[in-house]
Amino acid sequence: MIVRARPVLAFASALTLAAPAVADTSYDEEAVNLVITRATRQAQDNCAKTRNAEGRLAGPWGTATVTIVLNHASGRVKDVLVDDAFDDTPTGRCIEGAYKLLIVPPWSGKDRAVERLVSLEKPAEAEEEERAAQKKSASKGKKK
Repeated sequence: MIVRARPVLAFASALTLAAPAVADTSYDEEAVNLVITRATRQAQDNCAKTRNAEGRLAGPWGTATVTIVLNHASGRVKDVLVDDAFDDTPTGRCIEGAYKLLIVPPWSGKDRAVERLVSLEKPAEAEEEERAAQKKSASKGKKK
């Protein structure tokens, strides 16, 4: 018995390769706020305890203004911007990470920027670390 392979047609139309078009949908502010509020809570609960390369609590603490830029076609985050005081710090990177992978319902129209405030309280452990560091440096000064 001879089995013949059937030819496989390997082609794709330009329509299947293009990104799916967003239907004529409006911006769902309620859904976006829900997703971003969850991320804000995550950042507030976790990022105040971020440690630096030396293993010490990093800071800064206080209120960070975060701007989340959302892509209208995909609903994904295009960019996350934090205040200068938090920019390029372990704490700032933690805040950015809380928002980077969010996905909201896509909409027709233009991309949007959403702003949130993230409040980070200085953990009690940070005070303890600072006192321990001061004692250590004071004892080094006495030995000289």
